[in-house]
Amino acid sequence: MPEAHTWDAKLDVGNEAMDHEHHLQVGLVSAFVDAVEQGRPAMAHRLVDQLLEYSGVHFGSEELLMEGTAYPEREAHAREHAEFLGHIRELQRTYDAGDREAAVEAAVDLRAALGAHMNDADRRLALHVAPVARPSA
Repeated sequence: MPEAHTWDAKLDVGNEAMDHEHHLQVGLVSAFVDAVEQGRPAMAHRLVDQLLEYSGVHFGSEELLMEGTAYPEREAHAREHAEFLGHIRELQRTYDAGDREAAVEAAVDLRAALGAHMNDADRRLALHVAPVARPSA
């Protein structure tokens, strides 16, 4: 049964750019699951490749933001990003090895873990970089 990409608004962190990128990242995971479950191997392969590439770019942009704003939790946050990239590479290897069931399970777990990361670490980052309200003159 195909997985529909239903965004949970609770994952929005209040930073438009980050929220947009998160939607796309979760959408890629969901599309991968759908492609595997629909028996579309070429599409699934392209989607997992795109997920890995896009996640690297997204995490890189967050890490530049953290560096540019002297975010105190930068190192721990970046370590989480590295772990996610490792999980995505493992998902890719699992799928390429032909284990569709394990790949779908890994993708669903990845989607949940990304959601938890967004709701915790990314939410703290968004609060850190949020513009400070200025009093009216």
